[in-house]
Amino acid sequence: MSGMYDQILPQEQHRAKSGKVKLGLIVALAVVVLVLCMVPMVRILAHQYHYKQFVSSLSEQTTRAYYKENLRAEVDGASLRITGDNAYVIYNAMSALGAGQIAGAPPQEEPDARLHYGTFATMDLWDVPLSGDGGRSRGVYVEFHSNEVDFSYILNRTDMDYLMGALSPEKNTLWEE
Repeated sequence: MSGMYDQILPQEQHRAKSGKVKLGLIVALAVVVLVLCMVPMVRILAHQYHYKQFVSSLSEQTTRAYYKENLRAEVDGASLRITGDNAYVIYNAMSALGAGQIAGAPPQEEPDARLHYGTFATMDLWDVPLSGDGGRSRGVYVEFHSNEVDFSYILNRTDMDYLMGALSPEKNTLWEE
């Protein structure tokens, strides 16, 4: 019992806060900062992972379309049978130019081109303005749906004119059922 009265402080005096509380606040703040720094990196890594799945599925769809000659594109109101070589122009652009930018919401208007890979997949392409300093002013919003993967992104290293060259009526025949 001795010393019990020594621990009671007069009303004017306050005890210093425990070092454990300060340490807890510092640790909590560090965790919040770490999480905020990791979110963009995790988002980019997830985009890369989904991009690889997209390219894999697109490769399979392009190969199938090449041999079955069933890649149909709707461009400027015309339905075209895309040749195997032109199907690979589209595939090569998508795979060689990388994952591009993470896409937001798709454009509200009808796509500039819609590709049907038989009954297995579709890809919509829109010509979109690019934001940011320098570089290209236009890019391609790509939205792909298949049985294996749904993926969208902005192809920012080329523009729609390059892809439309492979999808033109001059290089492909009309789709006749």
